[in-house]
Amino acid sequence: MCGIFGIIGKRNSALESALKSATHALAHRGPDDEGTQLLPLISDADIGVGLGSRRLAILDLSPAGHQPLHDPGSGNWLVFNGEIYNFQEVRAQLERLGHRFASSGDTEVLLKAYCQWGEACLERLTGMFAFAVWNARHERLILARDRLGEKPLYYCSGPDSFLFGSEVRALLATGRVARRLDGEGLASYLAFGSVQEPLTIVDGIRSLPPGHTLTLEHGRCQIRKYWGLAEVAARPPATELAREAVCAIRERLLRAVSQRLVSDVPLGVFLSGGVDSSAIVALARDVRESPIDTFSVVFGDPKFCEAGYSNRVARDFACHHHEINLTETKLLEAVPDAMASMDQPTVDGINTYVVSQAARRSGITVALSGLGGDELFAGYSSFRTVPRMMAFQKYLGWLRLPRKEMNGFRGSGLTNRLAKIRALVHRDYYGNQPYFLARALFLPEAVGDLLRGTTFRNPDRDAAWSLGELAGRVRDLEAVKQIAVLEGATYMANTLLRDTDCMSMAHSLEVRTPLLDHELWEYILPLAGRLKLDGTRPKPLLLSAAGETLAEEIYRRRKMGFTLPFDRWMRNGLGARVERELLDPSLRELLPLDTRRVAEVWAAYLEGRTTWSRPWALYSLKCWVRRNVEEPFCAS
Repeated sequence: MCGIFGIIGKRNSALESALKSATHALAHRGPDDEGTQLLPLISDADIGVGLGSRRLAILDLSPAGHQPLHDPGSGNWLVFNGEIYNFQEVRAQLERLGHRFASSGDTEVLLKAYCQWGEACLERLTGMFAFAVWNARHERLILARDRLGEKPLYYCSGPDSFLFGSEVRALLATGRVARRLDGEGLASYLAFGSVQEPLTIVDGIRSLPPGHTLTLEHGRCQIRKYWGLAEVAARPPATELAREAVCAIRERLLRAVSQRLVSDVPLGVFLSGGVDSSAIVALARDVRESPIDTFSVVFGDPKFCEAGYSNRVARDFACHHHEINLTETKLLEAVPDAMASMDQPTVDGINTYVVSQAARRSGITVALSGLGGDELFAGYSSFRTVPRMMAFQKYLGWLRLPRKEMNGFRGSGLTNRLAKIRALVHRDYYGNQPYFLARALFLPEAVGDLLRGTTFRNPDRDAAWSLGELAGRVRDLEAVKQIAVLEGATYMANTLLRDTDCMSMAHSLEVRTPLLDHELWEYILPLAGRLKLDGTRPKPLLLSAAGETLAEEIYRRRKMGFTLPFDRWMRNGLGARVERELLDPSLRELLPLDTRRVAEVWAAYLEGRTTWSRPWALYSLKCWVRRNVEEPFCAS
């Protein structure tokens, strides 16, 4: 696990300085080692290629895991962030082809796999990864990102340089990217509480989408998709029988968990006591003889604390359980540092920061998480509510409330239940797909109000982050499959995975997600929705595949997740801080928010007309801009 960076530009002291600055900005991602390499082009020695890496040592803790890594035979160089879980299998294949290895980890395996098979090596890899290969002989740069987007990879193509890196802030640290917000990215953030790929919040920086490669050769840039959720979901199902599906899923789950338990450093499992994390513990116990270390973060409020459930699971599976108690005072004290750790603004992420910090301080470097279970096994309420919205959508045309009444409950364009009904009736939502209406933070009308007077660089404001194309690709799938693809491609990729990466790596903690194994998704996504929603239990395929060993109280209870009591905080001590920032007009030259509309959002929250998430999203955005864009901070 690492942070990586690269730059191509005129070879001089400024290029070397940019390389060092960006690599240093990634230090929190890799405290164990640092490496940089500056190479001249063969065809033009005035052009340099800089590669940088910060290493968090997980496999092969020796110096043999140092990056950037060079292959003398091919002349290729590699910087790599992530884990290749089947590296031992791929290594055996390469050894049979005559390759020899000087290390025992996965980095050298990845480099030699690329040397042997080129981009086709991606078809052989199981893992989470973002990597760059510099082919010096052909002067070709290849960037690649894993199928589901567990590891991020950003790039920026300018008139005098090309940059890429694991974080937006690393690219900003070079001084070669203007600290200016992207109008489309800003609108995207307001719509969903996180910027939708391929946009970022910074003008000129883009995110390489999951399952894609980027090739830069002789100044020409080409992006190619090698894997996609919609295409996988459209495949014929392997079976129509639940019993056959459960057996096949269990086999894949056991392999996925077993692969992710391989580590040369202390490892544990995040255990909330919910279905997903409890299933991971049950499966880990089946593939590992020694007791599993489990970690739960608990605090005093019984409305949010799941200690009773996590303790039950830990006892049932004879785990070495670690209960990390956090007081509300400690949680509140963590908020400023968590906000400072955001690589891009997000309405979520504080909870991941807190649990990652607690786990790292407890002595582990790797943690397994149940992330992905709700998307894959139809655990969200959206799998039931959105299909109903889709079914009734075409019958709502007759309902046309008087415009005066509609404006009366529009408020300041806030997204409440009545406003969403209005939007559904008038088809005033993103991508003409009710799922995006269900997930929306601010509806299009509200985004327009908040950004009133903003001039967008792109005359078609929705072009760069249009969700209509994605909705079109899933339109012919059955409803449950549509929701799974949309959840995975948007909320999971752009909020959950992005937050998990930056908030865990803020503490140099690697989080592994067995339920995001791509072979598991390739098997389950095409299955009929009736197998995933049987009406008797939540996530029936996962429960059955886990071995029918989870106590009924674990899966019959109300779904909670690890949630912090933001509403109470914002109505007490945290509220003054949020109000002060929201009503402060000092950022209006950098952040084009309508101050009156922002004040209306805050007033609506105080009056109980909207939830805490909307003012919090605006607060998070302003904090990020103040820290990463405002000139006084940048100069310090």
